[in-house]
Amino acid sequence: MSSPEDTAGTSTVRFGRLESRGVLLGLSTSQLALVGVALLVAVAAVFSAGAGGFAVTAPVWLTLLVAGTVSVAGRPVVGWVPLLAHWQARRLTRATTAISTTRGTRVARDVLVLPGLTGQLELVPCDALGATLILDRRAGVICGVLRVAGAGFVLDDPTGQEHKVAGWGRVLAGLCQQPAIVRVQLLARTVPGGLAPARQWWRDRCVSPTTELSIALAGLLDGGFVAPHARDTLLAVALRAPRGRPAPTAADVAVVAKHLDAVATSLVGADLTPQGWLGREDLAAVVLSAYDPQAAARAEGGPGPIRAPMGVDEQWSFLRADGAVHATYWVTEWPRSDVHPSFLQPLLLGEATPRTLTVIAEPLSIARALREIRRSKAEHMADAAQRTRIGQVEAESTRAEVADLERREAELVAGHGDLRFTGLVTVSATSESELEERCAALETAAAQAMCEVRRLFGQQGQAHLAAALPLARGVL
Repeated sequence: MSSPEDTAGTSTVRFGRLESRGVLLGLSTSQLALVGVALLVAVAAVFSAGAGGFAVTAPVWLTLLVAGTVSVAGRPVVGWVPLLAHWQARRLTRATTAISTTRGTRVARDVLVLPGLTGQLELVPCDALGATLILDRRAGVICGVLRVAGAGFVLDDPTGQEHKVAGWGRVLAGLCQQPAIVRVQLLARTVPGGLAPARQWWRDRCVSPTTELSIALAGLLDGGFVAPHARDTLLAVALRAPRGRPAPTAADVAVVAKHLDAVATSLVGADLTPQGWLGREDLAAVVLSAYDPQAAARAEGGPGPIRAPMGVDEQWSFLRADGAVHATYWVTEWPRSDVHPSFLQPLLLGEATPRTLTVIAEPLSIARALREIRRSKAEHMADAAQRTRIGQVEAESTRAEVADLERREAELVAGHGDLRFTGLVTVSATSESELEERCAALETAAAQAMCEVRRLFGQQGQAHLAAALPLARGVL
């Protein structure tokens, strides 16, 4: 979590480090097992054959030792093994490729099947909100998606910025006090088609251009309306779904609507404007733009029914869907020093290319958060005792993690809420070469925002579902 501090009258935020503790000395159970086997092989070789046996078995115990202690791309070598095995199994069973067809089938209006998602999603109408809710029975949640607009932040004076930051903090604190809310997801999307409303207005009012100027203007709108990009912000709220019924009743939907309406009302205090919960057509447009932004921007007469992409091919480092390719990154580290609340400006307002920044947050009860913090502190104390016993110096990063735990515990005792959150960024393009250029631009923008990002190799399908679609899915 971030902690606001007043420095020279300006609110700043600071995030804790990504926790890297393990069972012993920062090593996980699997790492300790490999190190133990390596030591066992080396000791057995020395006792059985002396120095010669030690040298002969060196390839074995060295390989095990490296696999148990070395990290590659921020992940331990032993951590890559299950990921690679799962990826190869999915490739062999062709689970990384999905092709949809409507030939000889009827598209169900109340069901949505997405590639990579186990089971199907049900679409539940909610007349009270004028919206369509998304029911995921497998996950046990029902989700509503709200379009949100803001009045600006970067150009506000410090007092106005402070007011908005405090208001957003109250919104998050309120989420922690509602047990019915399982998860929230904030999506800041940059999508093509910024002049589509102007083009539609022109077509409705100018059926047959006659003058040279009107003909030129019509051609300009027809040829270039996709090029400008629009900013779109969505807030997906997932609540616990009613259980024990084949379908939600009107009373169940009414209860969900009350919770969602309370969330929308709380946004007003942060100077945010709720622009309505998404209905069926809006959801169809969002799903289409998540997989094929260019096709969504050029869609005539609306996006049509909500449907999955016609073809999806997941590769090791990217996802191909219809006419677009996507790559999803995980924000592994947020700023660890005091920064201005607008630190994400390079990611949000930088290069105008199809991009989605997602923050997924799960409210934690105070009791659960305190248990996790105290368990983490106990593990750090055990590691410290072991380091003292073997004479190892404590790293500064370890002291920083302990300080973060103590700060979080003090905030919880003082009555503040706690959130488990993660950040994901999806970059979209029309070709692989263009995608790599935009990925390089994203990594540069993340560095300017003092964030560290990591490409989710071998997980692009699931990562795209979590990052680009407003489903409020669990943290990866």
